[in-house]
Amino acid sequence: MFSCLSGSLLPHWAHARWAGRLFSSVLCSCPQRSEAEHRGTKTTKEEEHKMKNKVCSTQVSVKRRSWSWQQYLNEQKSEAAPLSLFTQSQSAPRRRNGFKVGMKLEGVDPLHPSMFCVLTVAEVIGCRLRLHIDSYSECYDFWVNSDSADIRHAGWCKGNNHKLHPPKGHSETDFDWQHYLQSTGSHAAPPTLFTCRTATCGFRVGGKLEAVDRKNPGLVCVASVADVIGDRFLVHFDNWDDTYDYWCDGSSPYIHPVGWCEEQGRPLTPPQGHSNPENFLWEDYLRLTGSTAAPSSAFTLRAPHGFQVNQKLEAVDRKNPILIRVSTVTDTENYRVKVHYDGWPQQFDVWSDSDHCDLHPVGWCQRTGHPLEPPPGSFPTSPPQGVCPTRGCRGVGHIKGAKYTGHHSAFGCPYSDINLRKEVLLPDRLGGEKVITLVPITMYHHGNQLGRNVQVKTEPRDETLLVPLGKRRRQADGGRVQTAGRPPPVSLLVGHVGAAQPRPVSLLGATPQTAARRLRSPRGHGPALERPGGVRLH
Repeated sequence: MFSCLSGSLLPHWAHARWAGRLFSSVLCSCPQRSEAEHRGTKTTKEEEHKMKNKVCSTQVSVKRRSWSWQQYLNEQKSEAAPLSLFTQSQSAPRRRNGFKVGMKLEGVDPLHPSMFCVLTVAEVIGCRLRLHIDSYSECYDFWVNSDSADIRHAGWCKGNNHKLHPPKGHSETDFDWQHYLQSTGSHAAPPTLFTCRTATCGFRVGGKLEAVDRKNPGLVCVASVADVIGDRFLVHFDNWDDTYDYWCDGSSPYIHPVGWCEEQGRPLTPPQGHSNPENFLWEDYLRLTGSTAAPSSAFTLRAPHGFQVNQKLEAVDRKNPILIRVSTVTDTENYRVKVHYDGWPQQFDVWSDSDHCDLHPVGWCQRTGHPLEPPPGSFPTSPPQGVCPTRGCRGVGHIKGAKYTGHHSAFGCPYSDINLRKEVLLPDRLGGEKVITLVPITMYHHGNQLGRNVQVKTEPRDETLLVPLGKRRRQADGGRVQTAGRPPPVSLLVGHVGAAQPRPVSLLGATPQTAARRLRSPRGHGPALERPGGVRLH
């Protein structure tokens, strides 16, 4: 892969030292435990602490100098997606990645987007970072690019009037970075490593809007601007918990000004617990809440993307985010693309926003020093299969996320048949015994309608939907958070195999607002529909 493009693509700082330094840093002995080592090796707490939070890429970084993008494009009679189609966050960073394993910083928890947490750099590969939320399990680790807008230097929250959620055992009001660094024997990432952003947007905290629930994309709901940082703001759905929140900018196709649904003839989902949901009126709601609508001028819808079917790119493997694979665009919508990992079955294809930071142009891995996974078996010099029986898998990664660096059987393989249809349990990091369960079910539909006047967006290409259970619910009275007990799996028309058959949730004959409430299952009375992919375990 490293001979695929000319050396002129490398930034000036990488020419002299790129090859030697890359492989000396990436091809290291693996400090984390494999699945087998975890069961068979006894280590002291001190040894375990040393093994954690170190670069581990022995299995990932395999020299494949014989693989070439140019040769592959010629053989496939295809072309690379033009660089002009990618955003700045998808392109190679303009400066070298200076983050080191063990550095501390602040950043957004992807499963609780409203929260800034204390983080540690646990792994560095190229310009990508695996971040660990201090004092929590590795199953909550996640990957970001070094120029991500979701990470900030230590002390940023205090200096910018944002609440920082410290590690367990530390007070939110008395947390002190200097004392914490001294007590942990660690260092903060220098502020110069973070990308400076000075752009602004026209949204203000408290402004109301109508927004697509990205976990239930058939619903457009009453929402508020919960936070603003630079040119990005946090969308929060009124009277719902923060697990539905998401960050975006004013050009997002998922946000609309107040009154958009009425103009488009679409149903608007009112806030949970609204006294008269069937007759929701924006004028009354704004007066009741003492709020104002976000200005229409702040909504600057971007143009649809220009990706074409069969164009090649490099994409993070959503099931195994330590890897970046050779990929192909196989279908498109105005603002989304369907990504196929070359050499893998179509069942692993994923839909992604066209501007998602996990999509990169051809040559991105070479420019940033990140290993690229060619299609399995595409060349005689490809690395051996390894111990995992799943075709194409080299034993890298684990179904339980970053807790293990590899696996040796189908039980730990992210791609094995037994794990494709298996319940994935992820305890809520903040909820004690609460568990988020993704249950695969089949949704039968007739066109895009479920009952009279009820439009529910369905995706015929992806028949399997994931249903999250046991989420935290935010009450309307003062924002108190209560723990919802884990309800039994609920299917729309068929029950989950092997579980007790609950009463089906029917939308027939329901009003648009009633149907929306049933789909979204307020206050723990059932699951909310979630787009395939659900909560990513990394």
